[in-house]
Amino acid sequence: MRRRVSGTAAPGSSPSDLRRGSPALAAPFGVVAALGLFTVLLPPYERPWWVAALAALLLAVVVVLFVVSRRRPERSWLDPLPAFLLFPYAALVNDAAGASSGGSSSGMTVLLLVPILWMAITGTPRELWLASGLAVATLVVPVLVIGPPDYALGDWRRALMWGAVALVLAPVLQRIVRDLERQSRRARVSNERVEKLFDDAPHGVALLDPSGSIIRVNISMAVLVGLDPPDMVGHRLADFETPGETRIEDHLGRLLAYRGDSLQSECNFRDSGGNDVHVSLSSTVVGDAQMGEIVMVNVVDISDRRRYLDRLAHLADHDVLTGLANRRRFENELDRHLDRCRRHGPTGALLLLDLDNFKQVNDTLGHNAGDQLLVTIAGLLRRSIRSTDVVARLGGDEFAILLTDCEQVDAERVAGLVVDRIATHAATLDGVARRVTASVGAVTFRAASEHAADVLALADMTMYDAKEAGRNQAVVLSEGDERGPRTAARLQWQSRIEAALAENRFELHLQPIMDIASGRISSAEVLLRLRDEGELVPPSRFVYIAERVGLMPQVDAWVVDKSLELLARMRRDHDPAFEFEVNLSGHSIGNPDIEKAIVASLERHGVEPHALILEITETAAVADVALARTFAERMTELGCAFALDDFGAGFGSFYYLKHLIFDYVKIDGEFVAHVHESAVDRTIMRSIVGIARDLGKRTVAEFVSEPEILEVCRDEGVDFAQGYLIGRPVAFDEFVRDFMPSAVGTAPND
Repeated sequence: MRRRVSGTAAPGSSPSDLRRGSPALAAPFGVVAALGLFTVLLPPYERPWWVAALAALLLAVVVVLFVVSRRRPERSWLDPLPAFLLFPYAALVNDAAGASSGGSSSGMTVLLLVPILWMAITGTPRELWLASGLAVATLVVPVLVIGPPDYALGDWRRALMWGAVALVLAPVLQRIVRDLERQSRRARVSNERVEKLFDDAPHGVALLDPSGSIIRVNISMAVLVGLDPPDMVGHRLADFETPGETRIEDHLGRLLAYRGDSLQSECNFRDSGGNDVHVSLSSTVVGDAQMGEIVMVNVVDISDRRRYLDRLAHLADHDVLTGLANRRRFENELDRHLDRCRRHGPTGALLLLDLDNFKQVNDTLGHNAGDQLLVTIAGLLRRSIRSTDVVARLGGDEFAILLTDCEQVDAERVAGLVVDRIATHAATLDGVARRVTASVGAVTFRAASEHAADVLALADMTMYDAKEAGRNQAVVLSEGDERGPRTAARLQWQSRIEAALAENRFELHLQPIMDIASGRISSAEVLLRLRDEGELVPPSRFVYIAERVGLMPQVDAWVVDKSLELLARMRRDHDPAFEFEVNLSGHSIGNPDIEKAIVASLERHGVEPHALILEITETAAVADVALARTFAERMTELGCAFALDDFGAGFGSFYYLKHLIFDYVKIDGEFVAHVHESAVDRTIMRSIVGIARDLGKRTVAEFVSEPEILEVCRDEGVDFAQGYLIGRPVAFDEFVRDFMPSAVGTAPND
């Protein structure tokens, strides 16, 4: 690409030209010297002809020396020599003219100004002093050598005045010339710097006239559109915009309407290859003394940034693994559709589906196989709906489908199609993946309005009905009919849980945990109960509903605060070293409200964090191992301990043992209940205890219901025991009465 070079200095204007004397500068001095010689050649004259001839010869030598000195690359002693030879030349011309005029006072004495001015402009201070001396000598030598009557003593006055001119005024002129030279050099350097900054700027710069036509562009601007800079000059900047857009015209119009303000906007350029380049324009109007107003436009290629922002926007609304809409996007689409239903009447349906036996794929074949299966099923779902419908992955192996316009019969058809397609695809797979099916719950928005309930909760509970009915099927909530007892009960449980939270009708029971080595009750597990209509309801009947409808974080926050209140009383009044184990739901792990509740409750009740053991089940942690780990890291930094509950209940137990942070391993009761009778269970227990001990963790055996089980636990090195042999869950006051008066050496009888 051709590079435009501008701002170069004109010939004869560089500092070296001024110091050496350019031909353009020498021309007027040569004209004056030649005129002097021409004058003395005019008659009448009385001096011999050789005086004028010698002067002419000297002038010719001066010209030759000047030409020779100019051919040399650097300044040398030849450069001032022509000026010095002008002094004898001036003396000869002055003598010839004086003789012809009948006296020594010739008007040609003024020729002495030629070499003096030449040295003042081009010479050094030393050379100027030498020229001043030669000027005085030119006037004094004839007086001394020839003398009166041709040269009277009065010529000394003339010599004195010319000496003053040479010694006083010439240096002043030289300083003026040098100052002008420095200013010119600074201006030239500054101009060259501006030119270089303009040409080499990393972003595009264009100068426009008020009509938008290009006056000049730099290299980066030309590269942006794939042309040479001269090829762009004269065109309107808007000519390079993507066809059909008028953003540049609007940009320049607004800029000229509000002169003095900088204006920014974005637009698309179409380069010479036909590609669109997304750019940012930053423009301002500047004044120019010669050209008037000029619009300076800075153009920055932000195509990469735009692609990055578009990618971020896509990731914010889409699931990274499957490319489907994520929960955030789905909830926005659902809210938009609900608003439409409120304005125009209920229409459409919502389908929720959960994959059956999917956990076994992860545990048996690995997470990569599970991820690949999710991607394949996402493609099946996308091909099963219209482009106007929405399919989303809500998390894990749970998907949602929003059918924007359909009747109940259409919802039933799509739900059945989804179940069949997933089962058919799984049948082509090998191993445990063959058992993967789908349970689908479908609710029309008309049915949801009839029940005056949240459509998402209704669909979720209907999906649960499909699972309880045997899985691999779809259940549709019928319009116009009352719900069956199963879903109706769950809807009722949602309101009962909300009421229990509002009216503080939850209760906490404590189950003792014994230190096997000392036989002392050193801690207790906190268990939740619900007092409802005189009945004490266990958590198995309502926790699932609380999780499904999003109430579990509120329940867990209540449990944490109440547990720490009781723990503060226990440590203050009975045992300062006592500890509580508090269960957390998988839906609460990583929830910022739960973390705030733990920190606030510890501070409010004055309990040391190490006395609180947060218990999470292995099956809860598996939902999001990374989230569980980061949550455990933050709570561990706070000082709390962690227990991994139900260890051994999942296929990937040892994977979670590696990747989760914990202090206690609670051996699942499946391996404890028959450990005194089963060699396999005992071997598994021994393995778990050995691994935990090597990792520096302590173990707790659950379901210790007989003395023989306790003895095996002691022999295998289990640290703590929990179960009906040790004690049943009881209320706080009863726990204090039965277990706190003294250390328990043997378990009480139940």
